[in-house]
Amino acid sequence: MATLENIRQKKNILAIVIGGALLAFIIEVGIEALGRQIGNSDIAKVGSEKIDIMTFQHRVEQASQAEQNNPNQTDPAVRQQEVLEDMINEILLDKEYDATGIGVSNNELSEWMIGDKALPQMQQFAQQVGMESPKQLYELITNPDKFGASRDQVNQLKMLWNQQQEQLVDQLKFFKLQNLLAGTIKANDLDRAQMAEDAAITDYITFVKKDYNSVPSESFDKAITDKELRAEYNKRKPLFAIDEELRAIHYIAVNVTPSEADIAAANAIADRAYAALQRGHGIDSVRVMGTVAADSIVTTLAEAKGDVKDFLTAAAVGEVKRPEAQGNHHVMYKLMSKNVSLDSVNIALVMVPGNKATQDSVLNELKAGKTVADLQASVKGIQEQPAQWLRVAAFADSIKNRIAAAGADYFVLAPQAEGATIAKVVEKKAPKTFYTYGQVTYDAYASQDTQDAARARLQDYLNKNKNAKDFEEHAAEAGLNATAAEVTPSTPQLGMNPYTRSGIKDSRKAIKWAFENKVGAVSPIFSDNKDVLVAVAIDDVYSGDYLPLSHKGLHDYLNNLAINTLKGDSLVQAYKGKASDLNGYAKLMGASVDTTQVVFAQDNIAKIGNEPALVGIIATAKPGTVVGPIKGENGVYVFKVDKQEKAAETPSKEDLDQRFAQTRGNVANPNMITRILAKGTKVKKNIEKFF
Repeated sequence: MATLENIRQKKNILAIVIGGALLAFIIEVGIEALGRQIGNSDIAKVGSEKIDIMTFQHRVEQASQAEQNNPNQTDPAVRQQEVLEDMINEILLDKEYDATGIGVSNNELSEWMIGDKALPQMQQFAQQVGMESPKQLYELITNPDKFGASRDQVNQLKMLWNQQQEQLVDQLKFFKLQNLLAGTIKANDLDRAQMAEDAAITDYITFVKKDYNSVPSESFDKAITDKELRAEYNKRKPLFAIDEELRAIHYIAVNVTPSEADIAAANAIADRAYAALQRGHGIDSVRVMGTVAADSIVTTLAEAKGDVKDFLTAAAVGEVKRPEAQGNHHVMYKLMSKNVSLDSVNIALVMVPGNKATQDSVLNELKAGKTVADLQASVKGIQEQPAQWLRVAAFADSIKNRIAAAGADYFVLAPQAEGATIAKVVEKKAPKTFYTYGQVTYDAYASQDTQDAARARLQDYLNKNKNAKDFEEHAAEAGLNATAAEVTPSTPQLGMNPYTRSGIKDSRKAIKWAFENKVGAVSPIFSDNKDVLVAVAIDDVYSGDYLPLSHKGLHDYLNNLAINTLKGDSLVQAYKGKASDLNGYAKLMGASVDTTQVVFAQDNIAKIGNEPALVGIIATAKPGTVVGPIKGENGVYVFKVDKQEKAAETPSKEDLDQRFAQTRGNVANPNMITRILAKGTKVKKNIEKFF
């Protein structure tokens, strides 16, 4: 594995294209100048380790290139945030690997990459580049002459191999860290005994509940003082920690949608496209219209989806289908041909320079059993592409027919006066039925007049409401919606959903503006997203390590807790001793009697909610005795344990260990590990200074 280790050390092998290098140079110089301008070239700092803006931008460019063929492109601001989080986590994990001595040996790496335990991802990677196995791919990289591969090809494969290797090393290290953590969080005999006891008895209870929400808050609200709020705040202060400055804002987002006139014009264009598609033999008659997208697509029935599959299944050649428009999106199809054709072939290619005589000579030598390596000394520039699977259904008929007719020997695939491609078919897959169909799409869009009208309306509102208070208060009467939000310097989009990672695309500039201006300010219109106009007003700024008590949402939350405490005390005092059974208490509370069951191991009670203190009281209550009123977090309760039922079986040691791992061993999951590591290291982000 000495050669593998040699490849491992050479992580900077790059295929440099002049245009790409020039673009990278421009980006690097521009960002370096920006860093000098603001006096800092670091986009983040993790402990004492800095993330340089140029290194960060290179990673962003790599991420962008990786999804360049994805039709659903990630918002650049979201991509930047994801890349920065990845780089921060990498530093945190690398520090932990060093501290715990976690590493990956060469023998381990070899086993997982090319050994008997080679991972499926390595097998898939090898096949993607045309090799049968990772071991064969590694042999090609380390002994290219055996395969007749060019140096350019090998260098490109080395770069891809290094990328796979780096990813695998990271995966193996993290797997070891997970196992290390999981191994330290094991149930002992006391844990198992406690869990078994917690789940051993189920209490069946009858209860009455007076929900705090059913009691008016006005009189209690007046009794709440700052002292009581501060007490509630201090009890829960760790919950209010913040990692970055927080800004409370309102934003107005105006969707720029097509007007009725725009939609009518779009429908007319779609009608003309449909008529042209019906008249013409193919899709050229539609393509010349210019404003309509027309594509020719080749597929099998198995690969087709939804409407397309239904259409191809039933349509005759020449038939056209126009499904009902979805919103402002029009689509139509035309079946242009249906043919049984060769599907995929495993084919080796040899590129031969020179005239017809040279081509014939090489062909005869290859048929006689010589290899490309044998011929390279006498035929300068000859190159070989090792056998790989190719989809040939969409190839030109002349090429496809030669491949279909080919036997087991070499043949000329693409003859030319100077230079030719010679091929050898290793294996052919069975022919399939291929459908060629035209797909025509057209979207209704807002005309320039519609866009100008939407902008003028929003600008008029901003001219009349120049401070944050007016911006928020007068929106509804103007037919606008001022949405409250809280953003940090790292927030990539307005309206960001933390679960779907989606919001208003291309709205990052509005967020950056909010961190460059003062409380009360109202922004200009931002229109980077052509479909949405955005304006922002700054309501408040929260900095420091914790949200202050003045934070409106936090203040309301604590005030509600304090009110519920007073309500509970008042209700308990009002009901205590005033009834002897549950029906009597139900009448006093204006509530109904209900039943449920309680397991001590669970804080959440069906029909009642999360009441951990109440669970403890129920667990120690004497069956048949009316208990209460009890003040809970969500209401006041009176209950009676009707019966206790013991579990039929004692959980096995394995069951208890699994339950322990599920409830207390979750620190070993990936998100939890990086969150724990981040808590122990000061992380400072500066992304708002650059983007």
